[in-house]
Order: sequence, then C-alpha cells, then structure tokens
Amino acid sequence: QRSSKHVMGQLGYYCTDTVTPIHSGLLKELQTDAFILQSVLQDIRHKSDNKTQAYYLLLANPGHHSARCSFGGYCYVNHAAALAKTLGQSIGRTAVLDVDYHAGNGTTSIFYDDPNVFVVSIHCDPDYEYPFHSGFADETGTRDGIGATLNLPLPPGTTWENGYRAALEQALDTIASWGVGAMVISLGLDTHLGDPCAIRRAAFALQGDDYVSMGQLMADRISLNVPTIFVQEGGYRMDVIGEVAANVVTSFAERRS
Repeated sequence: QRSSKHVMGQLGYYCTDTVTPIHSGLLKELQTDAFILQSVLQDIRHKSDNKTQAYYLLLANPGHHSARCSFGGYCYVNHAAALAKTLGQSIGRTAVLDVDYHAGNGTTSIFYDDPNVFVVSIHCDPDYEYPFHSGFADETGTRDGIGATLNLPLPPGTTWENGYRAALEQALDTIASWGVGAMVISLGLDTHLGDPCAIRRAAFALQGDDYVSMGQLMADRISLNVPTIFVQEGGYRMDVIGEVAANVVTSFAERRS
C-alpha cells in the first residue's frame, strides 16, 4: 500500500476511523500537550530523589490508540509512549499500565518488539469492543519484545469485585517483577458504569469507591522510588469524570504519603 496524492487519500492512509478529524485548533492543542509532557520530564530529571513523586497530566487529547504511523480513536499522538520511551533513556526499564476500557493498541504496537518497555493493558475483550483487532491475550510481543506485552481482556459487564480487581493485581504484580524505574499509567475512566462510549456495545460497571480502591491498590503495589505519571485517556460520562479522576489520583497520593 502507499499514500495517495489526494488529501482525502492521505488522511485515510494514516487514520484508522472516521471520528478523529484534523481541525484548525489541533496543532496548538498538540503543542500544548507536548509542553506539558516536557515540563514533567524536566521535573523528574532535576529531582535526584524520586521518592513518592506522582504526576497527573490532563491533556487536550488522549493518545493510547495512536501508533507509529497511524492515528484514530480520538488519539493523534501517543503521550504515554513518548513518556515511557524518553524516561527509559535516562531511568532505564519503564512500564506502561493502561486501564482504559478500550485496548491500548497504539501503545502495545509501538513497543511490541521492545524489551525495555513493559506494556500491560486491561480492557474489554476486543471480540466485543473497539479496537476489535487488537488486545487479545495471546498477543505478548515479538522478536526481542516477546513477553514484554501483557493484554488482559475482560468480558462485558465486568465489575471491580468481579474480575477487575484481580486483573489489576495481576498487572501490578507482573510489572513489579520486572523491576521498572518509572511507571506511566494510561488513566482511561470509561470503565465507569453507563459510559456513553461503551454502553451500546458492552460496557464495564465500575463506579464510586471502586476508583478509590484502584488508586490505593496502585499505591500499594508500585514501589515508592518509582516516579508515576498518570496520563488522562478516555472517559466520557462528563457528570462523573472529574470526581472519578480525583478518586484515583488523590487516593494514590494519600496512600503513598
């Protein structure tokens, strides 16, 4: 395949859907997002003691569906991957934990042959949900990266006590066994009950204090000397998203301190 000379052909060559448009304000948004990422990276570099460091990045656009050569799923640039790759150059082995309802197909594809970035994605089974063609349990990496990808697909209707907590414990324990020096968490919150981006297809049913427990569990299983960066991904119930994000991040910070 090759890209057409026509602008529509070029757009279709790189974009994986019809809901992620190029618009007039996008460049400024992505430049602002990049500035936020750079600020966090500089802060981590300038602090010799990383103990208890944690960051929450509220960016204009999510990123975990964007790959090296494609964009889609409302994602243009893979912020989590950029952070993990850059941190790895100075800190060493890093991990990306993706808790978005949808599989982090862009992130896994970027690091699929990379043994230095361990990627774990907990998501709805792609037999039922977007991105449909990626995120299956038997996708574990290739070449030097075999074993450095862990997909944990869960069935529709998953709740915190019925499947999600166990999957998160497995993810965190596996990451801990790798001895990573930095952690990037793709904080998708469309796992919430009634999220409009999922309800027509499958949906999970986390809510309320489940997200407090999520933050606490992360704090308990992630080493204190590992800087942790939360990158906001999906989450489309606008009536609860602020509270839910705060539940995860503040419970993590309180538990860690």
